Amino acid sequence: MLMFKTPSILLVLLCGLTVQSAAQDGLIVRTNLTDLVVGRYSLGAEVPVRPNLSVSLDVDYIARNVFVGSDHPWYPGGDTKKRGVILEPQVRWYPGAEAGRGTYTALSGFFGYARYNPVDEASWGSGFLPPPEWMVGGASLHLGHQLALGRFLLDGYLGGTWTSEDDMGIYYEDLPLFPQASGLRLSGGLRLGIRTGGRQ
Repeated sequence: MLMFKTPSILLVLLCGLTVQSAAQDGLIVRTNLTDLVVGRYSLGAEVPVRPNLSVSLDVDYIARNVFVGSDHPWYPGGDTKKRGVILEPQVRWYPGAEAGRGTYTALSGFFGYARYNPVDEASWGSGFLPPPEWMVGGASLHLGHQLALGRFLLDGYLGGTWTSEDDMGIYYEDLPLFPQASGLRLSGGLRLGIRTGGRQ
């Protein structure tokens, strides 16, 4: 769990040092609309730290029902409730525009942890195995555009994501439409935000 704590602690300290900048240029509070499609609920904040540079942190709460399969005949798996969290620190560069507006390039990391809680423990077979756990880490590079509509912001982005997931032993998450992401893949999405202060 130490690898989850260190990046978030560093980002919190950095945000604390930029309170004056946030008060002047406006803190952006946002949510990722794309996450709703995959059973995640996101809340984040972006803080300008330079005229063309900002830092941000998004926190995703995972809450979805998934089927966990197994390669072992004695432990067939079954329906579960997946609950966990993903932390995503990010740095954005806005070339030719002020931070928080216009086209940007973003570099982010992410660190996730979740547990699968069996819905019906009897379906998991005899004997005892601890509930499966899901751990993931990775990084993304995106090109995006943040469109200002008064205090509201629409933020679309597209790029690549590299992901590394810990092995779940004999278990695997059975999601045909959203397979376990491992390696390099295309990624994108849409965020909705609001500027809480500063200039509109």
